[in-house]
Amino acid sequence: MAETIGMRRIRKTLIIHRIVQVFLVVLLVYMAFLFQQRFQEKYDSLKPFYNSVIFTVLLQIALFFPIRKFAEKEALRELGAAARETFTADEQNQLRRQRLFSDFIKASVFIFFVVFILMLKEQATFVQSTAFFCCIGTILSYLQNFNFAVRRRLAGGGTI
Repeated sequence: MAETIGMRRIRKTLIIHRIVQVFLVVLLVYMAFLFQQRFQEKYDSLKPFYNSVIFTVLLQIALFFPIRKFAEKEALRELGAAARETFTADEQNQLRRQRLFSDFIKASVFIFFVVFILMLKEQATFVQSTAFFCCIGTILSYLQNFNFAVRRRLAGGGTI
């Protein structure tokens, strides 16, 4: 059976997500070293840095299930759309509204983190490092959950 254009697009999206994830992990490691140096210079201690990392991990644990549910819904929607070749006008409008809404949510979260980080005047604060780590962690979590849900579905795995 020939692969539909939508399925090829999904597979290309997964490759792009992998590339973005690698870039974000490298950025996260670089910024962790940068924040670590700045905290050492500013406070002569790494305790604020470690507290920031611990707080970030706790926030990511709290955000994991809502992010997973959102990514799985999106993956299911995109796979459903990719499997079909024709849509009625109502189905196209509904799909477009769903995509716009999810893009709006993703853009809002990203803009929130960027504005929050840029609003801070002082360099290397606990709040700034935590916000930055949470931003990168949230994006990574979404991409990984989306990829996992799509790959599980493509492999014929359980329900989403």
